[in-house]
Formats: sequence, C-alpha cells, structure tokens
Amino acid sequence: MFTFDRDTATIVAVLMCIVATMYMYRELNKTKSEMDNVKGFYGNLMTHLSRPPQVNSIPDVETEKDEVLDTQVDESEEESSE
Repeated sequence: MFTFDRDTATIVAVLMCIVATMYMYRELNKTKSEMDNVKGFYGNLMTHLSRPPQVNSIPDVETEKDEVLDTQVDESEEESSE
C-alpha cells in the first residue's frame, strides 16, 4: 500500500512549499499592478489639483467700496482752526 515515512513527508513538504510560493508570487504581482493603478490615479489627481485656477475673462466691476474718497476742507474752516 502507501507508506508515510520520512522521505514521503519531505516530498510532500517540498511540493507544498512550491505551490505556496507560486500562489504568493501571483498574489504579489496582482497587488503590484493594483498599486501601480493607484499611483497612476493619485498622480493624475495631483496634477489636476495642482493646476493654477483659470482666470475668468469677465473684467472686475469696481464698486463704491473700492473707491477712495478725498475729504474737502473749505479755506474758511482752515483759517478758523489756526
């Protein structure tokens, strides 16, 4: 029949290690490709966010708040203050 001695156990252990190594290698490659996709997306996102804002072609309308008003002093008031 089938005897399970030291040589058979060693062969089974080596085969299991080979299968496990192949599985881990495939999973590592999948993870690497997913990380490359994430890096590409992140790079595209950063280039989009780092662009300077576009300047609108509509000119700014000056409001009364932006104007500086000069105060006028009459000559008669100036003389009285002396």
